[in-house]
Amino acid sequence: MTAVPSVSVVMPAFNASRFISEAIESVRAQTVPAAEVIVVDDGSDDDTADIADGLGAHVLRHPHHGSATARNAAIGASRGDVLAFLDADDLWLPRKLELQLGVLASDPSADAVSSLVDEFLDVPDGASAAVRSPRLGVPGALSSAIMVRRSVIDRLGPFDAGKPGADWLDWWARARRLGIEERIVPEVLMRRRIHGSNSSATDDGTFLLSIARDHRRRLRAQP
Repeated sequence: MTAVPSVSVVMPAFNASRFISEAIESVRAQTVPAAEVIVVDDGSDDDTADIADGLGAHVLRHPHHGSATARNAAIGASRGDVLAFLDADDLWLPRKLELQLGVLASDPSADAVSSLVDEFLDVPDGASAAVRSPRLGVPGALSSAIMVRRSVIDRLGPFDAGKPGADWLDWWARARRLGIEERIVPEVLMRRRIHGSNSSATDDGTFLLSIARDHRRRLRAQP
């Protein structure tokens, strides 16, 4: 009988007290349990870390340096065979780990697996936020939809702290340049919260365009 790979959940968190309990509970509700949930509290000035600790997460408290440094710290502390990323304001559906692990188990050539994503709007009553409309059932190259083998981390190296707000996009673009084998579960397994503070929910496209241009430039430079 083949052992089920152990999963480390990587969760950067900054002033996420309004969301993080739901995020962690969505991990605890998985049909296949994660081996560990590593929350890196990125210098929050609310009770994010205390909430995560009370829910059984392995909490690392760091000064505020951004999500890239937080993710790198969580990866360094992790022990799992595979890593699944979850932002502190997003949610997983209960079969996410089960179905994605199934893909990796059935296809040894697969390096990473994503899923479809539903977005939902969460703006407090009385607040105003210029956000785009939520999308449903979109392919998810978002961090919270991705599971990767540890070998991908070893090949790619750390997230780039010099790209605040775009460290995930930069890292995933590097993965694609290296030719990792991606798969997708054609089901919605992640829900992304749109709440007005998401960088890509309010961005006019400038930083996304800069990452795309850099990615194309590097592809053209490859032999």
